[in-house]
Amino acid sequence: MMLLLILSLIHGCWSLTGVNLRVPSVVRTGDSLRMTCEYKLEKESLYSVKFYQGDQEFYRYVPKESPPTQVFALEGIKVDLSQSNSSSVTISDVQRELTGFYKCEVSADAPLFHTGIKAALVIVTEDPISLPVVTVEKYKFSLNEKVRANCTSQGGYPAANLTWYVNKNQQVKSSPLVRVHPLVTRNVGGLDTTQTQLELDATPNFFVDGRLRLRCVATQFTVYRRSTELELQEDTPQLAPVMGPTPAQNRDSGSADVP
Repeated sequence: MMLLLILSLIHGCWSLTGVNLRVPSVVRTGDSLRMTCEYKLEKESLYSVKFYQGDQEFYRYVPKESPPTQVFALEGIKVDLSQSNSSSVTISDVQRELTGFYKCEVSADAPLFHTGIKAALVIVTEDPISLPVVTVEKYKFSLNEKVRANCTSQGGYPAANLTWYVNKNQQVKSSPLVRVHPLVTRNVGGLDTTQTQLELDATPNFFVDGRLRLRCVATQFTVYRRSTELELQEDTPQLAPVMGPTPAQNRDSGSADVP
């Protein structure tokens, strides 16, 4: 009997393999989130597949029950049963509050009910409320003046990453010629506003053909990318027009002399 039990346990340990949770790491607010629990059963039957947000179960599939699917009410989670089955579940209209860890649990049938669990983090982003806003003190600069520009991305989740481009050249960090000041992040109502400043000296190297182009790009992972560009001009002194000699004017009235 003991030998049969050991053989049964060994067989059971290998009855469920390859458990994996396939889910996008990032999804935008309002989109659908589809999670798939991958698994392999070796000569065993499936008992159940369960999905959790954190430790709270919200979807279950048990093939021996009728109906086989069951949904458990969880705030913010709207399960689309038409897009859910024995290995996948779809949540529609996701909101940023659903950011967190999700897991799937697969159990083989009796007698051993061997179980495998996998978890993954999902971040639900919310787009900033507008394009990044670039502001400068003025639009014309004399050579050797300080050029300062601010870029602000307002009201997103998580905080947008801001990157400067100077004449199409990306400025990831400060250099001897261009100074990029660290990001400042403010949180209002769960949404983040970020700001960064770029500073450089107005030199002919930057003002190509008398123009300097600044572009600020706001990104959130790979799901959001927006940019704003400004063109600044070199304030060159205007030369006074060269005045030529003025022809003498004839003041004679044209009347004939009287002898």
